[in-house]
Amino acid sequence: MTHATAVTLTEDMRAVIQSASLCFVATVTPDGRANLSPKGTIRVWDDQRLYFLDIASPRTRENLGRNPSMEMNVVDLLSRRGYRFAGRASVHEPGSDIFADAMQRVFGDGPATYPVATVIVLEITHAAPLLSPAYWTTSGERELRDRWRARRAALDLQFDEHVARVGAVTVDHHDTQR
Repeated sequence: MTHATAVTLTEDMRAVIQSASLCFVATVTPDGRANLSPKGTIRVWDDQRLYFLDIASPRTRENLGRNPSMEMNVVDLLSRRGYRFAGRASVHEPGSDIFADAMQRVFGDGPATYPVATVIVLEITHAAPLLSPAYWTTSGERELRDRWRARRAALDLQFDEHVARVGAVTVDHHDTQR
C-alpha cells in the first residue's frame, strides 16, 4: 500500500484561504455521486492540513465515514483565483484532542457561538491552482479585483432590491441536511 505525499501549503494558499473564509467541499455518496457542500469555517491546521467545523453537515460526515476522499475548493471572490485541495479527511468527535484544539483555535477561551458536531481535517495530498478565464481579458489581478469590486457592489444592490421586493428568507435552524 502506498501513501500519497502531503502537500505543503504556500504563503499564497494561506492568504487565499484566509481571504475566502468559505469553501466548497466535495465528498462521495454511498452510490458514487458527488456531494457538494459549502463550509464557512475553513482554516489552516498546519503546513499540510486544513480543517473546518462541522456545524450542520451530517451528509458530509456520513460520506466521509464510508469514503474519506474529500476535495475542497477555495476561491478569493475579487481575485477570481484560488486552489483545489484534495486528500484524505478525518472526522473528530467532541472529547478528542483535535476537536478541543480546533474549538480553542476558533473560539479562544470563550464559549462556542454556535453548535459544532465534529471537526473535519483534510490531509492535503494534492493541490492545484484555480484561475478564472477572466484573466484573459485583463492586465492582471489588480485590474480584475477593481472590476469585481464594482461588479460585486452592483450585484449586492440588485439582490438587496430583490429581498426588499419578495421578503427576506427565514431559515429553519433544524434543517441540517447538507
